Amino acid sequence: MQASSATSDDERDLLAWLEDEPAESVADDVAAFRARFRPADAGRWTHGDLRVLEAAAERVLDMADRLRPQLLAVHLPVPGELYEVSERVCGALLDVAGWFAERAVQARGLGGERNVLCLGGLGLLSGVFILSGLAAAPVPAGVWRQVHRLARAAELMRAAPDDPARCAYLRLISVAVSQPEGLTGRELAWAFEFIDARVLAVAGFAAGASAGSAASWWIDTDADLAPQAAARRPLPEDTARATQLWYFNPRPMAQKLGECVEWITAHMTAAELAGMDCEVEPLASEEGAFPAGLSSLEALALLRRLRNHWMATPVREQPRRQNQYMVQVCMGLTAVWELGCSGRAEPGQVHEWVVLNESPAGLAIMSVAGAQANVEAGVALALRRDPQQPWAVCVVRWIRSEMPGQIELGLQVIGLSFQSVKVGFRGRAVQQLAPALALPVMEPMRRHPAMLAPAGTYASRRFVFVRDGTGVYIAQARALGLDMQTQGVELFQYEIDPYPI
Repeated sequence: MQASSATSDDERDLLAWLEDEPAESVADDVAAFRARFRPADAGRWTHGDLRVLEAAAERVLDMADRLRPQLLAVHLPVPGELYEVSERVCGALLDVAGWFAERAVQARGLGGERNVLCLGGLGLLSGVFILSGLAAAPVPAGVWRQVHRLARAAELMRAAPDDPARCAYLRLISVAVSQPEGLTGRELAWAFEFIDARVLAVAGFAAGASAGSAASWWIDTDADLAPQAAARRPLPEDTARATQLWYFNPRPMAQKLGECVEWITAHMTAAELAGMDCEVEPLASEEGAFPAGLSSLEALALLRRLRNHWMATPVREQPRRQNQYMVQVCMGLTAVWELGCSGRAEPGQVHEWVVLNESPAGLAIMSVAGAQANVEAGVALALRRDPQQPWAVCVVRWIRSEMPGQIELGLQVIGLSFQSVKVGFRGRAVQQLAPALALPVMEPMRRHPAMLAPAGTYASRRFVFVRDGTGVYIAQARALGLDMQTQGVELFQYEIDPYPI
């Protein structure tokens, strides 16, 4: 690509610096970048030598790539210094993406240059989404405005289904409508790699009011606004405005995921019969359809959740009321199981959190212990308000961290009490008992008792469970199907088998 103007001495100096080795620390590198590329001088980069802009993009993307493994390696909430570095790198990515968008608008008549600019800008904004998600931080203000601006400049409504810029845009939309705050860092990174042209080619994507439906998400490309679910937020009453919106329907993609779920299930069955450990075996297909990073079990759980989100928009059935009081929290299935066995918590096992709002089916809590939280989406926890009350069992549905050291969890209540048991399924190549929590009936959400066990425990219809108490209780039961599966736990209802064999 040719430069649009003669290269000045300043630009040659910038190119030399950008092409030199980066600072060893990402914090130092982003500080040096900020000193040379000030937002106030944006006009220089949108009208100057394009090579400078491209080199700047490579430099900030390199910062993001170096920061990503650091974020993946820590528990939430992210330590304050790392959180702040992530914010600064996201700011740099957003600024450079904005310069790409401005240049793309100017290059409307130059198809090749415009397409490269739009794709490059969307790649930078994808980096913002991933870093923000890994830190459980909100997406910075202005990101969606630039995403939509680049999409308009690329004229995506006229683009072919496999157009790279169209795929990059729809990938961002697809992740945004999948409740990314409910994904672990590894799941989020895997999803960005997995959602490719083969999946996105079948997505419903059109403009005009006639394209909308109850299953659609509407997109206001003139606003700094994420996709909005039609089932949650009605379309604008202004008919003229509604005709200018874009509409995205992920349901056809959910049907496509069914093929992937079937392939992984067959892969796991074959591995189980061969005596292999499918829970930790890396996932790979002959077609190369699955990226590295998740085991078969983890990928299966993630694809099922993505399919559920894409098939039907989750809508809160019961409003939450604001409240504020302290609760005790025991984090993790193993810790909760041990708590049920001993009847008392070990030192450091229980921490205090504050409830922000609640409903019969769930609540939101905030940590008052800062970096002691060590939590991720999909884990189980137990909480209670008063030592005289039984422990309620919950699953973490989403995580948000709007500032360093602070973390907020959205919880789904799955049991108002529990008992610690061990379960074993028939048909497993390796016969062993797994720790589980026996949960009572929870009307109207659950009409049968249930088991919460480590992910991968459920293997067949029949299983046995053992409960220690004043005596040992052993029973055979029939599982009634998998109700929930995350990367860490799974929930299934059951009934006592009246005809054990």
